[in-house]
Amino acid sequence: MDYKAIIFDLDNTLLNYSLSELKSMQKTVEEHGLIHRELFTWDEFWNVYTTINTNYWNDRVKSNYSIYQVLEYSFNDTFKNLNLDSSESKLLADFYWNTFCEACDFEEYAQELLSHLHGKYRLAIISNGIGEAQRRRLSAGGIDHFFEELIISDEVGYWKPDKEIFNQALRRLDIQRTDALFVGDSLHDDYFGALNAGIDFCFYNRLGHTIEKDIRPKYMIENLNMLKAI
Repeated sequence: MDYKAIIFDLDNTLLNYSLSELKSMQKTVEEHGLIHRELFTWDEFWNVYTTINTNYWNDRVKSNYSIYQVLEYSFNDTFKNLNLDSSESKLLADFYWNTFCEACDFEEYAQELLSHLHGKYRLAIISNGIGEAQRRRLSAGGIDHFFEELIISDEVGYWKPDKEIFNQALRRLDIQRTDALFVGDSLHDDYFGALNAGIDFCFYNRLGHTIEKDIRPKYMIENLNMLKAI
């Protein structure tokens, strides 16, 4: 297939979101001395926090929460759950967010792949993320110049798998849907979103999952370097 544009998901496709999130939180609890508190254990804190934070994140659109509220409420509820002082929740949330926005941990081969594709194809990103974070992280990693367009859900008001966020990308790039290949790691958001929009999809199966027989991405790769062959 002769594509004109390669459009990427960002988190856990080009950038390792999970690693950046973990490292940013570890730095936050260390900088604020939480690890020295008598009742604090990292594993318990992280397990409770991630559960609470996921619930607030999933509820953010319906409840009209800002990312700052999502984080502050997540810290606050976690501390209360663990019988820890929650008075610094906002301070910790702000520190964590700023640390995360400066974090750029690449997926393996991501930089090499982008350098290889740049100039041969038009490159863009569609991300279910927060514009401030995605733009700052791309800048911190020195890869923002590779992309013609960044279509970020909180800026455009649509979230994958809604086909409208894909249509926005096609309109901005001024190309037909058959001219684009979308690359992502999520079957729910990326595969079904591309399918809804009629765009060919390459599944970045970074964890080597077995996929169900009725899930049929156009391509599947287990590392980003394999995209060169496509």
